[in-house]
Amino acid sequence: MPRLIQTFMAEIRRRRVLNALAIYAVTAWVVLQIAEVTFEPLGFPAGAMRALIIAALAGFPAVFLLTWLIEIGPKGLMFDLPLWPTEDGAARTRRSDLLLFATVFLLLAFGIYSAVAMLERDRFPEQAAAAPRGSGNSIAVLAFDNFDGQAQTDYFASGLAEEILNLLAGIPEMNVAARTSSFQFRGERVDVREVARTLGVSHVLEGSVRIDGARIRATVQLINGSNGYNEWSKAFDRDLADVFAIQREIANAVVTELKLALSLDSKQQLQTEQTENVDAYLLYLQARDKLLSSPEESVAMEAGKLFAQALQIDPDFSRAHAGLCEVSLHLYQLSSDTREFNKAEAACNEAAKRDPGRNSEIYLALARLYRFRGWNERAEEQVQKAIALAPEAADAHIELGEIRMAQSRAAEAEVSFRRAVALKGNYWKAHEALGNFYARSERYQDSVNAYAEVIRLAPDMAAAHAGQGAAYWMLGEAESAKAAWDRSLALKPSRQAYTNIGLRYYYGGRFDEAAAMQQSALEFAPNDHRVWGRLAESYRFVPGKERESGNAYRRAADLAEEKLKVDEGDWATRGLLALYYVHSERGEQGLRMADRAVADSRRNPEALYYQGLARVELDNTEGAIDALEEALKGDPQYRQFLLSDPDLVALRETERFKQVLASGTQ
Repeated sequence: MPRLIQTFMAEIRRRRVLNALAIYAVTAWVVLQIAEVTFEPLGFPAGAMRALIIAALAGFPAVFLLTWLIEIGPKGLMFDLPLWPTEDGAARTRRSDLLLFATVFLLLAFGIYSAVAMLERDRFPEQAAAAPRGSGNSIAVLAFDNFDGQAQTDYFASGLAEEILNLLAGIPEMNVAARTSSFQFRGERVDVREVARTLGVSHVLEGSVRIDGARIRATVQLINGSNGYNEWSKAFDRDLADVFAIQREIANAVVTELKLALSLDSKQQLQTEQTENVDAYLLYLQARDKLLSSPEESVAMEAGKLFAQALQIDPDFSRAHAGLCEVSLHLYQLSSDTREFNKAEAACNEAAKRDPGRNSEIYLALARLYRFRGWNERAEEQVQKAIALAPEAADAHIELGEIRMAQSRAAEAEVSFRRAVALKGNYWKAHEALGNFYARSERYQDSVNAYAEVIRLAPDMAAAHAGQGAAYWMLGEAESAKAAWDRSLALKPSRQAYTNIGLRYYYGGRFDEAAAMQQSALEFAPNDHRVWGRLAESYRFVPGKERESGNAYRRAADLAEEKLKVDEGDWATRGLLALYYVHSERGEQGLRMADRAVADSRRNPEALYYQGLARVELDNTEGAIDALEEALKGDPQYRQFLLSDPDLVALRETERFKQVLASGTQ
């Protein structure tokens, strides 16, 4: 055997097999390097590079076989047989042939194995399975990097990226990942292919910005999300006043590279300028950056001041008016102050007057305002205008779904929410709206799943974890709810996070801790009647806190009454106001409130639950059981509240109520 190996190696040297393999390896490597640089610009398909690599690997055994069998000499190509000279030519030739073919077979097997391994291997198998593959018109615009470290450049870089995102998102032919989803990678070094898989897009736009005096220097790249190769890139070095031209040029380049055929309206959208004043624009960007940074009231007020400063410079800047509308709407949601509603409506009207028929966002803002006021027909009129302008805008269909829910048209609402998800599957807000719809429709497992998709797209969004926790809570999965709420609080302290944890303590009989959580919630929402009401009910079970409980109930009632002035059809607020009344020695008024809430809600389980609690407080045991039994039949998940609500301790001792609880398990 050793002699056989020595002879075999001698033949390899004599036939120059190693030389041929070395030359082939170098040649193949050079070809692959050239292909890596040229295939993408030349328009070769995405799988061409992989096919070339597989062919190169498969060529190794072929080169070995040909070099062994064929000799290139003075007489041209000749078969070099017998394989090597021996004393017993015939016998040894047969043995040599067997050895040769065995060697070639092993090399071929290795080449095939390598090729199959490359075909099967994928660098990101989990992400590829989890995330949808983006269509050819889908793109994520990442936050641009700040290359000079100045604070002004930071919000300018983010603002430039956001403006390009908005330009592209305003084109119906484009599918653009939402800002919250794409900006989650801000400041991170993440593989672009991973970003594309996570957000379900085919392309990613990234860039960097430096401001030097009155000059802006920016570098932008459009990257193919499937392979990470640049499809387009450009460096800009221009006056700061040219920033609007830069935005349009980048947006047009993206459309060109994606080979999209735009309508005339879409082409006009790309050429529209909102303002020509750079100072007003910079203030607008700073205001937008601040408004999106935090839901806190003080932050919103600071953003409002910046929008107002922009309007002092350019009173016709319609997007600054829309920004003021958004600020006032946010403050109205936090405070229920009707003065903020009036400000929001005035600002939206100013924006619409200065940008007639071109900006669907203004109509959407008006639709939201009217819906909050309970003017659902007017809200529907506005949202239909928005859809007419941008029929593929997910936000418009989300708002239409919200209006349909306010109109008690749940089946149509679900169609709208699902339409939004279908239009933009990488948009966290579409999945959040669907999750909220499921929760309001008592489909809590579906709600958990929808919020899981929100968390996948925006993992640091505290509200998504809070919403998922609420769905878990309604399913009776207390530990999962606790984990979600704790995560929400760790990400961003908020009214919602503290309130949810306080409710967990309340139903667990830990009333001191429940009150402390509601006190923390009040720091974020001092004019929210729900927080005052939950603080009051927690104090009722804390010895020595009777006076504080009464004061909190009266404050909750005052705030709820103000909220009903905005929307008289808000049955949930009316049901809670009934409880505030019955605990403030206004029992008969509270009962009338509870009855109307049940009627207005079309006997919704939540309203029935409030009615039952009001009757318990007024010692109407049979009436309370009637309401709570109907609530349980409407939504079996209310059984956990019937078992744990401290207001129902005495009721749980009655035989009829025990039968109601037993029926809820069947």
